[in-house]
Amino acid sequence: MLLGLSGQQKDMEVGYGAVNGSDGGDGGVQHGALLARLAEAMWEGDSEATAAARAAVIDAAGADVMVDAVAVSANFHMMTRVADGTGTPLDPGTYDMTRSVREACGLNDFVTRRDPQGERQGASGSSN
Repeated sequence: MLLGLSGQQKDMEVGYGAVNGSDGGDGGVQHGALLARLAEAMWEGDSEATAAARAAVIDAAGADVMVDAVAVSANFHMMTRVADGTGTPLDPGTYDMTRSVREACGLNDFVTRRDPQGERQGASGSSN
């Protein structure tokens, strides 16, 4: 969601194609496909692929971009785990505001412990 908003502020056309895989293009973000490949490698836990992806990002964009990308990924993982661990629901305003992004990225297809049907009921944010 923040990518879309920051893209609008900078008159960029960003897309969500790269969210579901590095073969989905660059999302309108400089080095986006490389960054998506790095995120995939980290998620898969393949140390060789992660090292290769880190090196590719450093070669194309520099070490600062690679460090920032890894830090952002780590922060998102941390925030999600804290929210899931404490049972924090997505607030109704964010739920409504992210509806089109969740649909475009296929996020509603993911099933979680808190949202077993993959889609919350109504704008109240209450789960099934």
